[in-house]
Amino acid sequence: MTYIWDYYNIPYILTNKESENMNAMQNASNDAQNKINRQLIDYNSTQNDLIFKTRKRLFKLEHNFRLLIATISITLITTGLMGLVVSYG
Repeated sequence: MTYIWDYYNIPYILTNKESENMNAMQNASNDAQNKINRQLIDYNSTQNDLIFKTRKRLFKLEHNFRLLIATISITLITTGLMGLVVSYG
């Protein structure tokens, strides 16, 4: 169905009922989008917590590994020096 305002570029004026229906649809759409946004923010928060906990654990492991390498190096150097002292007395 075509209306006269379609031909003369007259803006279509919504009735109150149509306007209320459009507002209700827009509000429902906004509510749905806000719910999705909240869920995404919660999910991202959880992911960030996991990432930072993992980084913290990796940092501790790196630190412990460096200490282990340092301890092994000192032990090997000390053993090598003692071997030299014993053999060359």
